[in-house]
Amino acid sequence: MREYFGTVAGNNALRQRLGRDIESGSFSHAYILEGPKGIGKSTLATELATALACQHLENGAFPLPCTECPSCHKIREGNSPDVIHIYREEGKSTMGVDVVRALRNDVITVPNDLSFKVYLIHDAHTMTTQAQNALLLTLEEPPKFVLFFLLAEDAGALLETIRSRAPILRMQPVSDEEMKHYLLARQPNKKLLQAATALEASAPRELAAILRMSGGRIGAAMELLDEQNRGPMLENRATVSGICHLLAQRTRPDELLIALLAFGAKREEVSTKLLLLESALRDLLVLTYSEQAELLFFTDREEAGELCIRFTAHRLLKQIEAIRSTLAALSANGNVRLLLVQLQNRLLA
Repeated sequence: MREYFGTVAGNNALRQRLGRDIESGSFSHAYILEGPKGIGKSTLATELATALACQHLENGAFPLPCTECPSCHKIREGNSPDVIHIYREEGKSTMGVDVVRALRNDVITVPNDLSFKVYLIHDAHTMTTQAQNALLLTLEEPPKFVLFFLLAEDAGALLETIRSRAPILRMQPVSDEEMKHYLLARQPNKKLLQAATALEASAPRELAAILRMSGGRIGAAMELLDEQNRGPMLENRATVSGICHLLAQRTRPDELLIALLAFGAKREEVSTKLLLLESALRDLLVLTYSEQAELLFFTDREEAGELCIRFTAHRLLKQIEAIRSTLAALSANGNVRLLLVQLQNRLLA
């Protein structure tokens, strides 16, 4: 079977479908690629553009894209003037109409060295209503040589009129197994390949933690292969794991308070760690119902199982609720230190 889009992790059914659409000539002039940040939307869009330009598109003996021809090299290296990335203006939380107007002015220009032009609109979900309405005019009647990929975390943020003119392709989370295989065998970045291989050999538990903490997002996993990014993640996991053990013992409230206050004083930092603690307690909760439950935090099922038997489901539910109410209070600008002190009392109640 022909391989399609080899630099995209997971999403096998979607890759097969799009590969067949390209080969049959039934490819749409516009698509919405939906999924959380780091799921691989930009990688897939670039691979699609590369496949359309690939000089071996019609030769089934080659993967698609082939990765070898001049067209493939040019697009993958970011050197094609006909593959255009559109971003919102720096420092702004939304994409305004001026960005889209500039795109519309460029659309009418014929391709430079390909037979088509591709526009990758990043963070399309941040387009203002005015910007979306301006884009709609181009989506309705684009030049025949133009393709659009709207990369959105939430397609629901786009107008119905936009969604009706561009099929939505929902990218799925990548399983730990698929992600590990990708990182160790398929990814094109040699530096990251070496980092993943070294971790697998010297610290397999760290690699397992990266896979688990990426939440099915290959981009997040690749970022965590960088030691500077991985260090804080591993430290946070160790802190949360320690808190879970303190909660299981219920005999060291002072140490629990010290651990919680060590979360810091910044709301965003504290919220991130509380969400991690919530996911750990959630793992223990689901294990009270099924030993085969899928885990979000723990990579060592035996460790989680040993912790689980020291809690009741009722107690875990109360602790998770305490964390959620603390998170809500933090978002409402509650006093960070006071909320952590109150949380300690609620976790031990």
